[in-house]
Amino acid sequence: MKADKHVLWVEKYRPSSLDEYIFHDESHKKAFQQMVENKTIPHLLLSGVQGSGKTTIAQILIKELNIDPTDILLINASDENSVDFMRDKIKSFITTFAMGEFKIIQLEEADYLTHNAQAVLRKYMEDPNCPARFILSCNYENKIMPAIKSRSQQYRFKATDRDEITEYAAKILL
Repeated sequence: MKADKHVLWVEKYRPSSLDEYIFHDESHKKAFQQMVENKTIPHLLLSGVQGSGKTTIAQILIKELNIDPTDILLINASDENSVDFMRDKIKSFITTFAMGEFKIIQLEEADYLTHNAQAVLRKYMEDPNCPARFILSCNYENKIMPAIKSRSQQYRFKATDRDEITEYAAKILL
C-alpha cells in the first residue's frame, strides 16, 4: 500500500518550491527569492483571502531556508489565541537553543489573536535578542494591530487566477 494513499490531493500536490509557486506579483517573487538567497527573513505578515497561498509560501520559505524542524513552532491562532498561551508557548520556545541560525514561529490565522496576545507578540518582535522570526498569516489585515504591522514586512495575496490554477493542475495530470 502507498503511504500517501490517504493524503488530501491538495496537500499532495501543494507547490513545494519557489519555482512551483504561482506568484501574482513579480515583486513578491523577487523578495522571496532574495530571502532564500540571503538565508534569512524578516518578520512577515502575509494577508489575503483563503486559498491565496499564504501558508504555502510560508512552508516553502521554511523548506528552502533549510530550517531544522526543532526550530519551527506552528500555532493556529484560531484555536490558541490567549495572552497566557502566547506568553507560555512562545517564551518556552524561544528560550531554548536554536539548532540553526534562527527559529521560526508560524502563526496561522493571526487575526484571531486577542489584543493582549498581540501585545505580547509585539514585545517579542521588538526584542533584538529574540532568536525567532515570526511568519503571521491572516485573512483580515485590519484586525492586526499597527505596531505589529510596522514591525513586519507585509505581503498581500490575491485570489489565484483560475487559468493559472488550471495550468498547474494540467501539469500535475500529465
